Amino acid sequence: MIVKELVQQMIDEDGVISVEKCGNINIYWCFKNQTLQTLYDSSEMLKKKIQETESDITACKQELDKTLATGRCKKFTIGQKSYSREALLEKRNKIHEEIKKKSTSLQKIEMIRWDTAKIQENKHKIRLKKVQLEKITDNIEILVDYLYKKFFLKPEQIRKEFGIPEEFKEFTDI
Repeated sequence: MIVKELVQQMIDEDGVISVEKCGNINIYWCFKNQTLQTLYDSSEMLKKKIQETESDITACKQELDKTLATGRCKKFTIGQKSYSREALLEKRNKIHEEIKKKSTSLQKIEMIRWDTAKIQENKHKIRLKKVQLEKITDNIEILVDYLYKKFFLKPEQIRKEFGIPEEFKEFTDI
């Protein structure tokens, strides 16, 4: 059984052994020149592939050298149309300038335009600032009271020295 499997493998995969059916029996054979011919054919095929690849490489090198020597073309064609590099660069720069101008004008419009979400966001920011302002004024009042008790200075004198008003403005409508 093992010999039969090995022979079948040599027939199928390697092609080392050839087989012919002759009547009721199978005849197996392998000639030395047949094996050599297979190796020779595969080596010739590989040589052709190497030569084709080398010719492609030299063609690409020549194309690269030509491109590097001439630099960028001033005029080129794509399909049926021909283009000028300078004209296209000018057009590109004009378009970029227009985009910059329009984006700045859009930003200005967005800053001016008010929608409900922006109004709510600004109200929230103002409320937070009002809370911070109330904390600061409370802290100022506490400091004035502390200085009054610690150094026996009149609160009016402390307020006058530091430029603190007698009464802070109330913002009740926010």
